[in-house]
Amino acid sequence: MRFIKEIWLKNTCEVLDAIADADFLKDAWSGKSRYVSSPGEIYNNVFSDAHVDRYAHPDLDLAEAQKAAGKAFIDSMEQFDKIGGPELPWQEVIDHPGWIKVREAAKKFLDLLKPVGR
Repeated sequence: MRFIKEIWLKNTCEVLDAIADADFLKDAWSGKSRYVSSPGEIYNNVFSDAHVDRYAHPDLDLAEAQKAAGKAFIDSMEQFDKIGGPELPWQEVIDHPGWIKVREAAKKFLDLLKPVGR
């Protein structure tokens, strides 16, 4: 699969930005926002829609620090998935220590990608 860097960056930054924003997620997951979502949908966005997990694809030509942050983010999501992750009720996910690690990893990865993507 060939990736177009600009499209991947745009989609990835949007997903990471949403994940990094606890208030946005709380509103989306509780139905208080026009953007209705769920923890399971976030996993779908990361792995199936935006293909964030393809951060090391050669077509993207990311710097080593960006790839390391991408790996840390994906690892945090996979780790959270092992303890119930998207199957847990959103009320448990939002402040769960494992999800806090996911949010922090998303923010770090986003911060490293923004100068490239924007």
